[in-house]
Amino acid sequence: MEEIKSINDILNKYSVFIFDQWGVLHDGNKIYDGVENLILSISEKNKEIFILSNSGKKSSDNLSRLVKMGAKELLNVPLITSGDICLDNLTKKIKPFSNIGNNYFLIASKYDLLENTEFNQVRDIKLADFLLLTTTSNYEDFDHLDSQLDIALKLKLPLICSNPDILGVSGDNIHKSTGDIAVKYKIRGGKAHIIGKPGKETFEYVANKTRSKNKGDMIMIGDSLFNDISGANNFGIDSVLIKNGIHREKFTNVRNNLEVIKNIHSNFQTTGIPNYIMDNLK
Repeated sequence: MEEIKSINDILNKYSVFIFDQWGVLHDGNKIYDGVENLILSISEKNKEIFILSNSGKKSSDNLSRLVKMGAKELLNVPLITSGDICLDNLTKKIKPFSNIGNNYFLIASKYDLLENTEFNQVRDIKLADFLLLTTTSNYEDFDHLDSQLDIALKLKLPLICSNPDILGVSGDNIHKSTGDIAVKYKIRGGKAHIIGKPGKETFEYVANKTRSKNKGDMIMIGDSLFNDISGANNFGIDSVLIKNGIHREKFTNVRNNLEVIKNIHSNFQTTGIPNYIMDNLK
């Protein structure tokens, strides 16, 4: 693992740069300093750039957020979300959704990923064929969902989650995120289909859109050891870990980055060792 100061240090080694969104490009409220200039400089070198986000919403909603933040160069970058992939897989009935029913019950959020599709949202959970979990608005406590999860478990409803993130970044805060609910459901014996990083199919979705099909040309830049780095490792591409993201507290006043990484673990997700590490994206 090599510590670098800037993406420019490795710019000539790769032709496809895949960026995570939250904790890398912005904090949910504002774009980090220098990000727009970096994206411009990479594109001027005729490199391919993608944003691959575990947002459970559509890319169009994410682009609207970037517009509100004042983004310019980022708006020219193809943005792919786990919400996009989930929607695509469901509407095309791609495995494991080949035999999924059409009735779904929204849990945790009113954001309806399947609006204007052949699927039908039901208000009574007992009429549902599956639970749909896209995003969360209450970052502090998900216990208020237990009663709904209890009913779903008794009905043996599968849960489809379009955001695997267990932790998220919002401004200066690190908080629980949507994937935490899906993991809780699995632990309690429920069947959960979780779409997004670190899933290999998520990286394949992006790789299929690149001009270069050579994995050696691709690199993932992210702040999550669980999703970005582990996913890149499993897919067989290089990666850069941004320290000032969801793991920022672990990297405060430390000398040995590798030891910190080895000590970051979860009972629910595997981690990985990145090829490179840097403080902030620049």
